[in-house]
Amino acid sequence: MNKIIFPILCLFLVIPTHAQTSVQADVRLIDSFGEARVQTMTNQTPDSILYYNFFLNYSFEIWKAEDVMKYIKPANAGSVVLLEDNLAALSSREDFNILHTGLKWSKDQTQWFKIENANYYIKLHSLSYIERKFKADK
Repeated sequence: MNKIIFPILCLFLVIPTHAQTSVQADVRLIDSFGEARVQTMTNQTPDSILYYNFFLNYSFEIWKAEDVMKYIKPANAGSVVLLEDNLAALSSREDFNILHTGLKWSKDQTQWFKIENANYYIKLHSLSYIERKFKADK
């Protein structure tokens, strides 16, 4: 009897632990990189999926243009035109795909971009800031 119970008990202890360590890629990541590349990343470097999931949500901020001009007044703001799906998702961080903007992040400087086809700005955090925040969240 003990010979049967022990293997079953081991299964119940191992399966939940394995399920908790699997990494789920954000849908926006799959949309940007493709299913095959994301699956490879998930299998080979699951920490990269965790980083990109974090990046998709916390590498930027969306500000109303009136607030930017009132409080920030960024010098040398760039500009960007958003695709329709990102325009529709401006009010939802979970749906907005920053990877579809084509913007490039600076290693050490915050950057501002006026969204030409909307009354908003995008604030890109520096890569060093994003990396520090990611490590602090782990």
